[in-house]
Amino acid sequence: MIAAPRHFAALATRLRWDPEALDLAADAAAWQALDGALRRQLTVLLAGFCVAEHRVAGELAPFAPTARDPVTAAVFTAQRADEQRHDRVFDRIAELILGAPGQDASSRRDFVRGIVPAPLLDLFEERLPQTALALALGRADLLEGVSLYHLILEGVVLSAGQRALLVALGDGTLPNLRHAIQLVERDERWHVGFGLRCVLELRPDPTIVVTLMAEGEAAVQAWGPAIPVEIRRRVLAQHRRRLAAIGLLPAGGIHAAVGRAG
Repeated sequence: MIAAPRHFAALATRLRWDPEALDLAADAAAWQALDGALRRQLTVLLAGFCVAEHRVAGELAPFAPTARDPVTAAVFTAQRADEQRHDRVFDRIAELILGAPGQDASSRRDFVRGIVPAPLLDLFEERLPQTALALALGRADLLEGVSLYHLILEGVVLSAGQRALLVALGDGTLPNLRHAIQLVERDERWHVGFGLRCVLELRPDPTIVVTLMAEGEAAVQAWGPAIPVEIRRRVLAQHRRRLAAIGLLPAGGIHAAVGRAG
């Protein structure tokens, strides 16, 4: 069962954390000693999150006014506060660990943008803002916004990035950085669960699964080679399970959904 909105409102309150309390100094000192290939992979992933979390923090505002009830609206607002914390912690990571130059967060983001794969920039700097604006102007509905934001961007793209980071940091060399990623990933899990609840309540045509699967398969490639193939497979398998959990996958699986859509 997918929990009700009040459950997510309680989680949002209980799971709050302070991005300023994370001590990254020792991790920053250990950064240069990492294997070169590992450091390059981590650099792409961390730079991508620096850009992505800033954009999601800024583009969630139109969601609450379109919610069907006050509790759902409050959860969207709480999620936005989470995203602002994520934005802050990844800015600290960009400054202290990646060594991004600049006197402010905007300057540091400008620097790391040059590291981020173009497909990722397109998703978070083009498609997400366009969808959020359309939602704000009444040209898109909440289902379209949640499908992109929660199921594809958070549920596939960011989930793949978090998994890759946690695996790459699994040897304990950068423990506080890994802890920061774990905190972000914990937040994102309930965000995606809340998105599934929203989709369930919006009662979409089941053939939407064809689009959601195709978009998930394309979006998981956005990180390029920074995401190992096995992690991509696991993230897509989880994406399918989530769609099944809210009844979007028929008994015959995705092939039956394709046939139904045709």
